[in-house]
Amino acid sequence: MAGAVVGAGGGGGALLLASLQVLFDHMASRDGLTFLRGQKLSDTLLRKLKMKFLAVKGVLNDAEAKLITDSDVNGWVDELKDAVYDAEDLLDDITTEALRCKMEYSDSQSQVRNINFCEGIKSRVDDITDTLERLAQEKEVLGDGNKEEIVEFLRSYNASRNKIGVIALVGMGGIGKTTLAQLVYKDRRVVDCFDLLAWVCVSEEFDLIRITKTILKAITSGTPDDNDLNMLQCKLEERLSRKKFLLVLDDVWNENYNDLEKLQLPFNAGLRGSKIIVTTRSGQVARVMRSVRIDLGQLSPEDCFLQQTHDMKTMEEIGDGYSLVEEMPSQMSLLKGLQKLSDYIVGKQSGARVAELKELSQIGGSLVIQELQNVVDAKDALELESLEVNDDSGVDQIGEDIVLSNLQPHSNIKRLTIYRYGGLRFPDWLGGLAILINMVSLRLWNYDNVSALPPFGKLPSLKHLYIFGLRGIEKVGAVFYGNEPSFVSLKALSFEDMPNWKEWLCLGGQGGEFPRLKRLHMERCPKLSGNLPTYLPILRMLVIEGCEQLVARLPRAPVIRVLWTHSRDISEWKELPPLLQTLSINNIDSLECLLEEGLLQHNTSLEDLTIRNCSFSRPLCRVCLPITLKYLNVEGCEKLEFLLPEFFKCHHPSLRNLIIDDGTCNLFLSIPLGNFPRCRFLMIGGLEGLKFLSVSTSDRDPPSFGILSISRCSNLVSICCKNMKAACFHSLELYDCPESIFPIQGLPSSLTSLEIRSCNKFTSHREFGLQGLPSLTSLYISDLPNLGSLDGWKLQLLTSLQELEIRDCLELHSLTEGPLPTSLSFLKIHNCPLLEDRFKSRTGEDWPPIAHIPHIVIDDQVLK
Repeated sequence: MAGAVVGAGGGGGALLLASLQVLFDHMASRDGLTFLRGQKLSDTLLRKLKMKFLAVKGVLNDAEAKLITDSDVNGWVDELKDAVYDAEDLLDDITTEALRCKMEYSDSQSQVRNINFCEGIKSRVDDITDTLERLAQEKEVLGDGNKEEIVEFLRSYNASRNKIGVIALVGMGGIGKTTLAQLVYKDRRVVDCFDLLAWVCVSEEFDLIRITKTILKAITSGTPDDNDLNMLQCKLEERLSRKKFLLVLDDVWNENYNDLEKLQLPFNAGLRGSKIIVTTRSGQVARVMRSVRIDLGQLSPEDCFLQQTHDMKTMEEIGDGYSLVEEMPSQMSLLKGLQKLSDYIVGKQSGARVAELKELSQIGGSLVIQELQNVVDAKDALELESLEVNDDSGVDQIGEDIVLSNLQPHSNIKRLTIYRYGGLRFPDWLGGLAILINMVSLRLWNYDNVSALPPFGKLPSLKHLYIFGLRGIEKVGAVFYGNEPSFVSLKALSFEDMPNWKEWLCLGGQGGEFPRLKRLHMERCPKLSGNLPTYLPILRMLVIEGCEQLVARLPRAPVIRVLWTHSRDISEWKELPPLLQTLSINNIDSLECLLEEGLLQHNTSLEDLTIRNCSFSRPLCRVCLPITLKYLNVEGCEKLEFLLPEFFKCHHPSLRNLIIDDGTCNLFLSIPLGNFPRCRFLMIGGLEGLKFLSVSTSDRDPPSFGILSISRCSNLVSICCKNMKAACFHSLELYDCPESIFPIQGLPSSLTSLEIRSCNKFTSHREFGLQGLPSLTSLYISDLPNLGSLDGWKLQLLTSLQELEIRDCLELHSLTEGPLPTSLSFLKIHNCPLLEDRFKSRTGEDWPPIAHIPHIVIDDQVLK
């Protein structure tokens, strides 16, 4: 049994961001603001609340990367969720009171009630803002101290002679190496810099074949069946060739020079600027891989209690050092002042001493108790508010039952997470009201053998219940509820990765089973069928994904704002909830009827619609979408030729973002931009079968948006721009369209940024005519394999051009016959070998046309 961790679980960073957006929109409600002003309450009250939420919203992206691995972050996110729920309740009460005041006659009694109500509003806003201020101050639990340094290293070109840059994060177990690597790996600034990204967990067993296979799988989406290392490395080298990649090698233990050198052989096929992140406990690994080294809280052996005679005060200050010992020293209970202890390792000789933890009453943060199979009796353990149990041993099932029973927590426990429990049944204390009376958050992860859930509905304080990967559960029924009313405080409920769950026996009461539930998630439960709870009075978000057998009427949820569904049959849908703002529908049959019959159009609150992985079986007669729609994503859909002609005929006055990505579309696609007067971003990507694309405007209602992106259309031959006199869009991205031949003459004169990459048909023989773009300030060209010269692009006529970057054009041998524009302030050329000698500082034959440019970088060398 691997360990127990003190901390909080987590989940749902992306959805929490969506909830915050819905909350902000709710704050702008006209009725609510009018009511507050009428009661002489300034609407700055709500603006203050919004600003406090914005202060913590900025760190949610980092928090999402750490939700599973960092218990402190999980607790932080849980508290933010509670603040969101409290704010939602507050706004609902304001809206309800505003409606009541409209309907009732105003008398002295109602005026007194209004005064009392408004005083209560002030108090509640103060309480929520106090909580948010504290959360903002505590955001350092996300611990991104070295993050910016690493991000800058990854984004930079390699200054050293090494083609591939390596950075090693070195530190003891549990110090946060993997967490920090995750934060960097998911950072959008990093993702956008690389063509390929892959993450490999290496661990103690250094198997070159396994590691190479894992890398190949990550970058090819397939599983290689070859077990010959040479063949695998050749395949990897081929995949990495001419690509800029980022690879994370997580948890490397092997210090053998030959093994690490052999591992790195294929990496040299990548482009200069590719990077590798290594997380390791060993400084030798960092040296062997010739890496830039960042030490994360490294402690010397004497600081790690290997010498038990060390000064007690020092021991109390550096409790984290225990992760480097094999088991705990004796008399741990003497460290009365110990405030932080990251790891407690229970040895065979010290198993009985785990009860000493109760004496360490000042410990805070996160505690890992490892090797729990050695625990003899833990009933008197530390009176902690949070506990994580991580069971990853080979202990027999009966033994695991006993160990978990012995880990009965104190009634102070508020957060409990149990990972990978292998027993047959839960201990009696887990469903016991006496022990878990103060329980707020409960998470169960990855069990194979448990077949029934305890009566969690009895727990009066439980707000968050997350159930993941319980493969032995087939039915959830009356025992789960305990009694009615049940789950009286529950606000968030998740069932995920339940492959054998078939039946949910709901009580069917009028809100008696989940009277306070605001979020319900059901994901990847492929065998689940039958019914859902019938009435959820204050539900805000419902997510149903990967539940292919579930055909059920939606719960009656009058105030729901966000709905994600993966159900294949929507024949039961009669109407959408009136306040619904975000709708995501995936793998839906009969989608034609949904779009034609006005079910969506009649909802006047809907702003965000995603249609994913659907297939159209016939041409649509019409497309009826609400005029309030601001964001539309159509992703992974087949036979879009049945949808798009009617869609583009419609006027969409509020639409800001339109994404049509991945799918099939066998038609000449014409996009009249005049039908999207408020659009700011339009992306057409990955449409197989699309050969011709026309983008046009009309003199009436001309649009003015930021970005037009056309990408990954392998059959696209021609792109035509018509009537672009007006300021239509300011940025154009064209990439991975190998057959495209693009006439630039049709582009709007307002274009300021142009990016073209991976388009094979761009050659030196075609007149490109960039002189028609007087506002162009930025030009990016990459991976145009047949481009020999830029003479036809007329770069010298771009009088506003400031930045020019050219990458990976292997046949490019000249830029322009004359000098480049005097406005140009930055020139970067990378991996264009035929240009390298021509631009050698002060000696190359083409140096004079570029000598006036203030900043020049060629193949990582700063020439000016």
